[in-house]
Amino acid sequence: MALGNSQALLEKRQTLGEGEVEISERAFNLIIGAMLLWGFFLNYVTVAAFGRQVMAMVYGMNPVVFLISYFVLVLAGNALVVKGGPALSFVGYTMIAAPIGILVCMSVQGIPVDTVKSAVLITAVVTLSFMIAGTLFPGFFLRLGRVLFFSLLFTIVGGLVSMLLFRGRGYMLYEWLGAGIFSLYIGYDWARANTCARTVDNAIDLSASLYLDIINLFLRILRILNSRRD
Repeated sequence: MALGNSQALLEKRQTLGEGEVEISERAFNLIIGAMLLWGFFLNYVTVAAFGRQVMAMVYGMNPVVFLISYFVLVLAGNALVVKGGPALSFVGYTMIAAPIGILVCMSVQGIPVDTVKSAVLITAVVTLSFMIAGTLFPGFFLRLGRVLFFSLLFTIVGGLVSMLLFRGRGYMLYEWLGAGIFSLYIGYDWARANTCARTVDNAIDLSASLYLDIINLFLRILRILNSRRD
């Protein structure tokens, strides 16, 4: 799920800005990996250490207030990631990952640990596979940008509608479609990362995109596995 995915911004990231220093490919990839781990660590701590408190807070809040607070944090974090330097991008990334940890906490409630572990493993395998595909076939994935953007809009709208109206087969078809879209997004964002200038700021920005891709994929795989178990 690319953040700030305009053509102008993509072209800007392909060149060094004023005062920016290019880092090695190894350092660039290490920063992306470290940022992904940071996001997943925040989610793990939220679920493992504060799950009960988080759920009590969610159930005690007005749903409208919760949704507004969630989207304000995520959108503000997105703005910092897209427009800020490395330090602000890190803060923005954290502002995105922290509230998503609440969604993860809500999603795993009542689901057996073995099912959650299976979802994590499948997500890891799919993520690695599409990263490799994005490296081997960058041209193919980069051409998917507009298609994936409109697919993402459909996914967001469809997700909201499905939570309110759909059940059974129709709902699960949507989950499979969403899993496919975010799998392709992983390949797209990884191919995009390989075309950008290797700077600390770009590494953090691209980590945010990949993090959102992977979390969205995980949540859909989790629901698919839990539905099959039921």
